[in-house]
Amino acid sequence: MTMNSTAAPTTRLSLFYGLYFALLGCIAPYWGLYLTELSFTPQEIGSLMALFGTVRILAPNLWAYWGRNVSAPLAMVRVAGLLTLFCFGGIFLVDSFTGVACIMVLYGFFWAAMLPQYETITMQALGNKLDEYSRIRAWGSIGFIAAVMMLGRLFDDISIKALPIFMLLLMAAIVLNSWLLKSATVRHKAVLATGNMWSFLRQRKVIAFILVTILLQIAHGPYYTFFSIFLEENGYSNSQIGFLWSIGVCAEVVLFWQFGRVMKLLTWQQWFLVSLALTGVRWCLVAWAVDNVWVLVSGQTLHAFSFAAMHAVSMCYIQMFFPAAMQARGQALYSSVGFGLGGAIGAMLSGLLWQPLGGTGVFMLAALVACLAMFVAWWGLRDSQHICNTQ
Repeated sequence: MTMNSTAAPTTRLSLFYGLYFALLGCIAPYWGLYLTELSFTPQEIGSLMALFGTVRILAPNLWAYWGRNVSAPLAMVRVAGLLTLFCFGGIFLVDSFTGVACIMVLYGFFWAAMLPQYETITMQALGNKLDEYSRIRAWGSIGFIAAVMMLGRLFDDISIKALPIFMLLLMAAIVLNSWLLKSATVRHKAVLATGNMWSFLRQRKVIAFILVTILLQIAHGPYYTFFSIFLEENGYSNSQIGFLWSIGVCAEVVLFWQFGRVMKLLTWQQWFLVSLALTGVRWCLVAWAVDNVWVLVSGQTLHAFSFAAMHAVSMCYIQMFFPAAMQARGQALYSSVGFGLGGAIGAMLSGLLWQPLGGTGVFMLAALVACLAMFVAWWGLRDSQHICNTQ
């Protein structure tokens, strides 16, 4: 694989992450509120978000399969970006459950194709250097914060029904950026993977890694689907909701930026165990102290562990578990089973249980799921510690 330069691709990759996660900063905090404004019930909102997650199970794997022999992976990102923009434009024409569901499925299918390809390109371009990856990925967090803070303040003054306009603008910016990446195009020869994918998936440590990824995203289901709604129910304004979301991502940025330095303090398995334990603590704080903003702020700082540390170490595990020729498929698997399957299950269960259990009960269940994930990590990844310490 060759690249024209090092600095230029790094800058362009950072810009992609900034734009991509700015779009996520529109979806994660505010899409549930937007659906509430359209008069959807909690069950319907949970079903829509679960459907969106289900698409993310299939899409990354299909795109990874189609892209095996593509010499310029960025071409796939360009096509996916254009189709995402085109499909999402239909949101202005529908307001029924079926109509919104169709739009979410269509644009979600293409939107989910971009990130796994970029993660693979980035890790390969950097020679799998985690400290450099973390700093590039941090720009995604910065983009998320900028979108959340700006929209939170804006939606205190205008209707949240304007949300799709801002999402469409960001989608257009992602498309434009992808077409400006000519000098950063990554080219590689199609390589036939040695061995069968299933031979890797049958290993205990790989099974444990996949289960932890799924359980972690199930535990995040209430957060990504109902956290903003939970805050609004308890009297928080849109700007306050945006502030709390941004605190979590600020903590994420700090850890991403410094993770190359601190990662050697623990083995990768230990990072998983500590992060999952703190994830459980975080959801307990949300469950029992939603009326105390300072406790919530403290809980949001734990996003540095429940997401950033888990994600950074997961990138290392993927590099270790899968050979170079299977990296794209490994990234697609991580995205689909974690953010796809796990996210879908978490969203669906949250929607079904929100009214009978309330926000407190649902977030306590999320804490229990995080504890279950911690047990799986302890059981399944213990024999990979010596490998992680020597990488």
